[in-house]
Amino acid sequence: MEKQKDEQVSEMSTCTCLWMLPEVCIADILALTSPPNVCSLSLVSKSLKSAADSDSVWAKFLPSDYQSIIASSSTPIPEFPSLKQLFVYLSHNHILIDEGRKSFSLDKWTGKKCYFLSARDLNITWGDTPEYWGWTSLPESSRFPEVARLEVIRWLEIWGTIRAGILSPLTSYTAFFVYKLEEDSYGFDTRYMEVSVGISGVESEMRVAYLHPEPLYVPEYLYESPYTPPSPYQPYVRLETPWPDESDNLTFPELRDDGWFELELGEYYTGNEDDCIELRMQDVKTGCTKRGLIVEGIEIRPSSM
Repeated sequence: MEKQKDEQVSEMSTCTCLWMLPEVCIADILALTSPPNVCSLSLVSKSLKSAADSDSVWAKFLPSDYQSIIASSSTPIPEFPSLKQLFVYLSHNHILIDEGRKSFSLDKWTGKKCYFLSARDLNITWGDTPEYWGWTSLPESSRFPEVARLEVIRWLEIWGTIRAGILSPLTSYTAFFVYKLEEDSYGFDTRYMEVSVGISGVESEMRVAYLHPEPLYVPEYLYESPYTPPSPYQPYVRLETPWPDESDNLTFPELRDDGWFELELGEYYTGNEDDCIELRMQDVKTGCTKRGLIVEGIEIRPSSM
């Protein structure tokens, strides 16, 4: 109780000190904090609100090249009277860039850049071969004009690249493969994928991950061959063999608010703007048949603290 009182007194003292400063000084101080902190302080008093809403503060939270990014967007963007309103818009909405092949937004907690590479912006092995892949539109659920739909394939290989220089500098990013599985999908509930994030041209360590939200563990000795997994309808597969202890190191997907699944591929720190980051998801070893995968793309956003 005493500790809570001390914290309240400390906050009141801080606010009192801020009120005594010129507005330009208050704005400089607020610009050193974060968007959520500035929004909270704007509620304290009229003098703090005036400084907190000023363009000089919110210009610090917007990327230095935001004007050129907006100018290249194919998404109609409203004209806002303040940079704060522009920041709020970009942190709650995505805009399409690069002829609709990517989307851009801002992280609402930090103002860091977020990019989403569409399926059309990715490299999909045999992606232009109709027997293996098709392209369709899902306007009710996807932000992009087209998504990729897997017809049937054995060699599954999807990767994309992005220059570190267009991301926010000195920032830890996490990449996510965003997708859906159709009701009649096959080959994902008993077989894992390999995922990685690294520098293009440099071999990266591959991690094991599952695209199916509720995969079944199937010991290797139950496979008819290294290339033919047991049918998911065979009784012994439904015995639900317990997962081994090392399964704690596996990666599983999570359902997003927009109805798509996302699978973490890995992390990257933007310490060198000249790096070309490669993001990869594949199954090129087993050769087992797969179908029913819908690919929206790969999202790159600041890692959660």
